[in-house]
Amino acid sequence: MSTIQRSESMNAFFDGFINPTTTLKQFVVQYDNALRSKVEKEIEVDFASFNTTLPCATQSLIKRQFQEEYTHAKLAEVQQELRRKINCTIKSCECDEMYSKYMVKEECIRNGQSHDKMNEVVFDKVMQQIGCTCHLFEFRGILCRHSFLVLAQEEVKSVSHYYLLKRWSKCIQRRHLHKSVIQT
Repeated sequence: MSTIQRSESMNAFFDGFINPTTTLKQFVVQYDNALRSKVEKEIEVDFASFNTTLPCATQSLIKRQFQEEYTHAKLAEVQQELRRKINCTIKSCECDEMYSKYMVKEECIRNGQSHDKMNEVVFDKVMQQIGCTCHLFEFRGILCRHSFLVLAQEEVKSVSHYYLLKRWSKCIQRRHLHKSVIQT
């Protein structure tokens, strides 16, 4: 993380709580208020995710799995990947009894110019596992558009629980221990 990123992160955390004229004593009080505010916002978001359901635009059972499990914020990321699979096409497939290997072409636009990007997706038919060379699942914890395209091609109706990470689950009760900085 660069110095600027750390600075921006701290500014965002303290935004509205401190300013350049804040004294050290005021800073300690406002730090406590900032922590309390952050915890309250997380509780509100968790409550909304647990007690409401975002509507499904499609009849995909896989999408419904993510809708039932994930917080609204993570579900929005999954939905974005599902929308972005429209830019992808399967160019080739090699199959046997156990594995299917697909070459998926994605049309991308960079600097106003269209270019194609190729990704290899391997689907294990026996274990119902999938891997893509873009490694989005390994980096961000959600399946990529290339994998969703292959799962649809393979007529997979639900994903393994391996791909439904507990850390994004709306059913997890997050327990924050909030200790006041100020001793009374």
